[in-house]
Amino acid sequence: MEDRVQQFQIDAQRPRDPKTPKEIERLRKFLFKNQEYRFTEREQSHLFSAVQAHYAAHADLPDASAREPALELIEDALKMPFTVFTTSQKKTFLKWHAKLTGSEADHGKSPAAGAASSAERTEYQVIDATETMISCMTDDGDVVDLDVKASAQDLVAKLRAAFDDGKAVVASLDSGRQAILSFRVDGASD
Repeated sequence: MEDRVQQFQIDAQRPRDPKTPKEIERLRKFLFKNQEYRFTEREQSHLFSAVQAHYAAHADLPDASAREPALELIEDALKMPFTVFTTSQKKTFLKWHAKLTGSEADHGKSPAAGAASSAERTEYQVIDATETMISCMTDDGDVVDLDVKASAQDLVAKLRAAFDDGKAVVASLDSGRQAILSFRVDGASD
């Protein structure tokens, strides 16, 4: 298996050419077929490097359709179990996904502008709220720490006040998990 995943890494590091989308598709099929396999750390590293090389080759392309093969690969990689990619690798994939979809450029917009598309938001339970950080628990049990500077300050103040009052607060985050778009308490939203 190690030879196979190493070959994916070698293929991915070649300069981008017309065969690149086919190579990405082969890697996607390989990941899907072998998602139950328990990859060694070395094999995971080869697979991660292959995804990284494809991302790097597509990240700065101006045309969104040209970035699509790499985006689909990253989306598939995010869906893989932790026996294929580690938590830290998946966190990196989330950053790359945000860059490929352009959602990282949305951080300067108002929360109302970001809230327009519900496909770009995800809700998480707030587990801690400090002066500089809001911590949320994902559905997988991971903790997401958000620097409050990336979110609207009046929204953060209201969220922190509700949390400090002992209320159960659920925050809606952008797809890159970098900013709070809105929050709700006991069915009410803000």
